[in-house]
Amino acid sequence: MVISPPPQEHTASTNASPTRNHQIGRLVGNGSFGLVWQIAEDRVRKDPKIYAEHNNERAYSNMVNRAEIQTEKAVYERLGSHAGIIECFKATDESIELAFANQGDLAAYMQANLAPAQELRAKWIRLLVDTFAHVHARKIIIQDIALRNVLLHDNTLKLCDFGECILLPLDTDMGQFHVNGTTPQIEILHLGCMLYSIAVWREFKYDYFDLERWPEAGELPMTEFSLQVLFKSVGMENMRVWKHFKGMCIQCSW
Repeated sequence: MVISPPPQEHTASTNASPTRNHQIGRLVGNGSFGLVWQIAEDRVRKDPKIYAEHNNERAYSNMVNRAEIQTEKAVYERLGSHAGIIECFKATDESIELAFANQGDLAAYMQANLAPAQELRAKWIRLLVDTFAHVHARKIIIQDIALRNVLLHDNTLKLCDFGECILLPLDTDMGQFHVNGTTPQIEILHLGCMLYSIAVWREFKYDYFDLERWPEAGELPMTEFSLQVLFKSVGMENMRVWKHFKGMCIQCSW
């Protein structure tokens, strides 16, 4: 969805806070576009951040935040059920009800806990590869690929937070897309950083959008689970890339 920028109003307050409905439940997530409330032991509800509309800038923020929820709703509907995606119980244009992840997000979990067994991390890596392959097979670009957008529930990884996704036409060649500066190679680059982070249990980031260039070999760490080897595949046709990932995940040892 393309949204024009809001009219400039110099009187707008940059410290305004969104309205919070404390009757919903316990606030467990506060993202850029939405608030996440735990409404039952096993589920949460994600609402758009809505501000009191004192001016055009706040009205624009509300429109963008509602659009994020609507995009996420459409993504869950297209993705359907998958072992690596957080379960969606109910989705409307105003809110989304999801399964509650009892171990939080992977970025925070990685900082607070020692590395799990290698066998479990290998299982997680294979699951993420399968999950991203499923997402691309459904003609969806994730864009915001980060450890904070992976949840952990009962020691199983669950992909979440699809508000910045792009839903492509169902006949799109996923090895050739170029939308909003995103390509399949960039998606694979960011996924590779995530897989490496799990392998070594230390977050590694290389943000293509910040640096606007492909990494040099010396910028990528060398281990037996080698990102340098991993990224040699990015020029290949997309399904071959996923097979290459899967082969590495099955054979990897650290």
